[in-house]
Amino acid sequence: MGRIRVLSDNVANRIAAGEVVERPASVVKELIENSIDADASRIGIIVESGGKDLIVVTDNGLGICPEDIELSLKRHATSKISDADDLHHIGTLGFRGEALPSIASVSRLELISRTADNELGFRASVNQGIVEELGDVGAPMGTTVRVSELFFNTPARRKFLKTASTEFGHVHDVVERIAAAYPRIAITLKHADKIHLDLPQVGTYKERLIALWGEERVDEMLEVEAGESGVAVFGYAAPPTIHWSTGKNIRFVLNGRPIINKTMIAAVRRAYEGTLPPGRQPQVMLFLEVAPELVDVNVHPMKLEVRFRRSKDVFQAVARAIKGAIGREKLPDEIIASAREATIGNFQMRKPAETQERLRFESTPNSTAEKTVTITEREIYETPVFDASVPGDIVEQTTPTFWQAHRTYIFAETKGGVLVIDQHAAHERVLFEEILRRITREPGSGQRLLFPVAVSLTGIQEATLRENKVNLERLGFGFGPPAPGYILVEAVPQEIAHFGKGDILLEVLDDIAEGNSETAALDDFAAMAACRMAIKAGDEMSREEMAFLFDRLFATENPYTCPHGRPTLIRINLDELEKRFARK
Repeated sequence: MGRIRVLSDNVANRIAAGEVVERPASVVKELIENSIDADASRIGIIVESGGKDLIVVTDNGLGICPEDIELSLKRHATSKISDADDLHHIGTLGFRGEALPSIASVSRLELISRTADNELGFRASVNQGIVEELGDVGAPMGTTVRVSELFFNTPARRKFLKTASTEFGHVHDVVERIAAAYPRIAITLKHADKIHLDLPQVGTYKERLIALWGEERVDEMLEVEAGESGVAVFGYAAPPTIHWSTGKNIRFVLNGRPIINKTMIAAVRRAYEGTLPPGRQPQVMLFLEVAPELVDVNVHPMKLEVRFRRSKDVFQAVARAIKGAIGREKLPDEIIASAREATIGNFQMRKPAETQERLRFESTPNSTAEKTVTITEREIYETPVFDASVPGDIVEQTTPTFWQAHRTYIFAETKGGVLVIDQHAAHERVLFEEILRRITREPGSGQRLLFPVAVSLTGIQEATLRENKVNLERLGFGFGPPAPGYILVEAVPQEIAHFGKGDILLEVLDDIAEGNSETAALDDFAAMAACRMAIKAGDEMSREEMAFLFDRLFATENPYTCPHGRPTLIRINLDELEKRFARK
C-alpha cells in the first residue's frame, strides 16, 4: 500500500498558519489588510491579553455577501485574482486567499458581514477551521472578525508567545505602520479597556505622522520628493544630526504596502554615507509608487518582502531622493567633522578635572580599587577569569604610563611589556558590574533633569518599558506619569552626561525588545544598559580618564572580558617585542 497521502484541509491550513500567523500581530495585520481591500474608511481594533485571548477587527467596508462567506474560509479562495497573469498586476494588499482559513485553523473565529444589498448580515462560527454555525444576524454594513483563544489547539505555539504587554507592543507597531500608509482611514486601537490609538481621517501623510509621532519630531525631518525611471519617492528623512543604533526606524511603504527590502535599505545607507557617525543608522519614512507589474509581492506568505524587476532603478531613485533632501539642508561644519572623525556616543567631552564625573560610579570601592595598579610580568591569562579580584602579586604602587591610539585603544606600559585595552569593552565591564549591584542590592540615585523630557515611544518600546520599569528606576531613571505614545523622563543615571531627547533610553529599550525574553534577565539587562552607556570607540580620553578607567577595570570581579564575552585587554610581553625586533 502506498505511503503518500493528500493532507486534509484542516491539516494543510495549520501548516499554512505556521507561515502566515506568527503571533497576534500577524492576525491583526491580515485582518486590517482585508478591511483596507474592502474600501473601509473606518477600522476599529480591540485586543485583550495582547491578542492572545481576543482580537476583534471591525470595518465599514463593502462587506461579504452571504454566499461568499463560507467560501472565504476555504484555502486559496479569493476575489482579488483569478488567473496567473493577475499575479503580475497586484493592486490589493491581500491576494493569496490564505489568511482567514489559516487564522481559523488555530483559533475560534466568528465572522459577521453585511453588504449594502442585504438588510441582514450573515454570521459564520468556526472552530479549528471547521464551520459550526451559519445564519442571518442583524449587523451594520461592513465586516467584523472576532478571533479568540489564538493557538489554543497548538500549545507549543502558544507557549512561545511573550507576555500580554510585549505582544501588544507588536500589535501596536503593526497598526502604526499600516496607519502611516493610509491617512484617509480612521483607525482606533484599544487594549485592556484603554484606547491607545485614535486616529481620525486626515488628508496628508504628514498629518498622520504628526498624529503618530508628534509635531516636533516630524518638523525636524526633511521632506523627500523625487521621481525617476518610473519610481516615485516621497516622504520624510531625518537630518544626519538625528541617528540611532539600529535600523528599526528605516521604514518603507510601497504602493500602500508596508514592506521590507534590502535594496531600499542599502540605498538609504548609501545616501547618508559620510554624514553619520560609524555604526549609526538614520530615520526615514518613505512612500514609493512603482508600476505593479515591476514588483513581485508573491515572495512570502506574510507579504512583507518584495522583489523589484528593476532594482537598480529603485536603488538610484531612493538614494538620489534622500541625498537631494540632505543636500538642501545646510549641515554645520562640526557635524560633518564629527562624522568623519568618528566621534560618537552620548558622553560630552570634559576637561581633565572632570574625569571622575565622566567615568565614576557612586559606589564604595573595594580594597583593590583603592590602589593604583599595574601589571607585572605574570601573564594576564594565567589568572582565571572567574577569580573575583586581581591577585596581590600583580598589584604594584607605581603609576603606569598611558596613551591612546585611534581614540579606541588605551596603551599602558607595564614592567613586563605593554597592555592594550579596548576602552569601550573595559568601560562596559565596569558599568556592567555596577549596574548589577544597583539592581540587585543598592539602587542608584539619578540626577534630576532641570526640565523633564517627553520621550516618544513606539508600541514595542512602551511594552518593554513597562516590563523593565523597576530595573530602569533602580538604575537611576525617574519617570513621570505615562501618556499614550510618550513617557516623561524626570531623572537619568549619573553616568549619562547628555540625555538630549532620550536616544540612549530608546536604544536600551530596543536592545531589550530584540532579545528572546520580554523581561530581560538581570545579566542581559545590565549588559545592554552598559553597552549603551559606555565610552564609545572614537571618544577622546585624557590621561587622567585613562588612568581612572584602568583602576576601575581592575577593581571588577572579571576585568578580562566585557559582558558580551569580548576581551577587554591583551598583553604584549617584552620578550615578544624583543624577538620581533631581532634583539633576541
